[in-house]
Amino acid sequence: MTFAEIQAMVKAKGWTTVAQIGLATNCGMGCGGCRPYLQAMLDTGATCFAVRDDDAPPRPTAPEPWD
Repeated sequence: MTFAEIQAMVKAKGWTTVAQIGLATNCGMGCGGCRPYLQAMLDTGATCFAVRDDDAPPRPTAPEPWD
């Protein structure tokens, strides 16, 4: 599932938390690596992010051709 697909579900369902996304889609329910990206998506509306290499929040970036 892509962030764009999740974002569409967020808008359609009115979800406002990572927990709501996780309960409905299982995203963020495993290792938790995507939780900061899901939160950034909720905060910014972005669906593409630069890969994090530190503890800074995910940074939105322009989509790649495959996004």
